[in-house]
Formats: sequence, structure tokens, C-alpha cells
Amino acid sequence: MRPIKKWDIGHKTLEGKIVTSTYNPHTLANPLLQQNLDHFCNYCEIFSSDLEVEHIVATSKNDMLRTQWGNFLLACGRCNGKDNKSNKPVNLSFMYFPHINNTMMAFEYLEGGLVRIHPNLTNLNHQNKANALLDLVGLDKYPGNNKYPNATTRLHPNDKRWEHRRTAWENAVIKLSEYNVGKITAETVAKFAHQRGFFSVWFTVFKEHKDVKVALVNIFRGTAMDSFDDDFNPIPRNPTNHIDSI
Repeated sequence: MRPIKKWDIGHKTLEGKIVTSTYNPHTLANPLLQQNLDHFCNYCEIFSSDLEVEHIVATSKNDMLRTQWGNFLLACGRCNGKDNKSNKPVNLSFMYFPHINNTMMAFEYLEGGLVRIHPNLTNLNHQNKANALLDLVGLDKYPGNNKYPNATTRLHPNDKRWEHRRTAWENAVIKLSEYNVGKITAETVAKFAHQRGFFSVWFTVFKEHKDVKVALVNIFRGTAMDSFDDDFNPIPRNPTNHIDSI
């Protein structure tokens, strides 16, 4: 999951707009959020022209956060829908989020559109936090996953997020072949990816190619630069937190 950097309150855009602490109604924050974080769901990373201003902590749990900039992210209707995040309880201390943590370290993206807890995440507390986010938005919902076996939790028939990731992986593999023989540049790869979304899929497929990773981080607006080392490999985002540096 792409780690993102939200603008601070008081940030001034190139057009002279100032990020304020409150937006009433909350939908007024949508243009600024998309200018800041680009046109992708902050959870599943799909490109969408119909993103919602998503309340991190649902208004049904804390209505005082309804208009607060700090409680906003961008989400597609599927991630934010009733069969996924909706109004589920959220405790930021017990789950990872892409605007706070380096979620590139929390999840691994695989061929076939699959997502799982990253195998390098060996600390049980870290695994639990990653799994809490995975469950919150149902990012590991795909046909045949035994985690969702019964009628109340099975894959929603309209939930095609896994299929979109699979297509993105297939496209990335094709572009990797073209890139390896010099037919296209890193910038061309990044532009192609940016038109379709799924940053983490592209970053994974091109993990051995620093110039492509640089191009991806640069073209996807709002990617948290402090989540990568000089070779653009993911690193802990909160290094001074000795309990959980991710």
C-alpha cells in the first residue's frame, strides 16, 4: 500500500489555497485531497474519477471529527462501502494507516492480484496492526480465500479489486520486458502506471530498477518520500519510535 504524505494545516498550494483545519461539509476537502494525494484510492490504489472523502474514524463513532482535515483520506466506494470499512471502529494505535506508517513494509503484492501481510513482518504486534488494516478494508478478498468462507463474509460479487490488481500486474510484466530491452524508458513506465493506478503492484514488479521506482514515486503525487532509502527501497517511516518504527 502506497505510503502517503498529507499536507499539514496551513499548507499553501501553488494556486494560493490554504489547507484549513475544518471543511463543512467535508466534501469541500475533496479537490485539495486529490491535488495532494492524486486520483487514487488511498487503500486499494485504484484510479478513480469518483473518489470519496473518507472519514478515517467514522462519524458514527465520533461526529466531532466529521469536518476535520486530519480525519480525511481518499477512498473508492468499494473500500469505503458497507461490506468493507464503512463505519467499523478504528483505533489508530492498533492498526497501520498509509498517512502515518510505511505501509509498503506492511503488505506484499503478488502475481494474480493477491495481497498478504509482508513475510518480513515477523513481530507479532506489527503483524496484528497490518492485519487490522487488511481486515478493515478487505484488501485480501479474492475468490478462494478461505478467510472468507461463509455467506456473511464472502467476496462481494462487485468486488473486483483483486482482478484489477491482477491486470495491473500483467501490464507491469509486459512493460518490464519492454523496459529490459530498451524499448521504453523509466518515465514511460511511470506515466503508463499513473494512468491506471496500483502503485504497489508496479513498484513490486520493478523492484530491481531504481530509476523506475524513482519515477513512480515522483509521478504519484503525495507519496511519502521519507518511506524510502537512497536506493528507493522501503524503510521505517517512524525511526525514533522504538516500539514500532514502521
